[in-house]
Amino acid sequence: MIRAKFKVGNVVKTRRKIKNDGTYPGISWDALLVDTGEVGVIMDIGIFLLTKTIYTVYFPKLDMLVGCLEHELEAMDEEEASTLQRDNYRA
Repeated sequence: MIRAKFKVGNVVKTRRKIKNDGTYPGISWDALLVDTGEVGVIMDIGIFLLTKTIYTVYFPKLDMLVGCLEHELEAMDEEEASTLQRDNYRA
């Protein structure tokens, strides 16, 4: 059984640029979807071909959902996430 590193509701950020691998509709193949350091929230967790965990991540600044692999994401610590949430409520 595959164990997910993240849980639904976790705040994460991208470790690298995420480009369209052809699975994101309406955008050309290899187009940049999400830049490095973009902050998002885990919305759902799935498994691809019984070997890879895929996280559906909502990126609020971009207003888009993107499927991300585990190695493309890193957890934000609680202080960093709460500061971000506090700053977003002030805007």
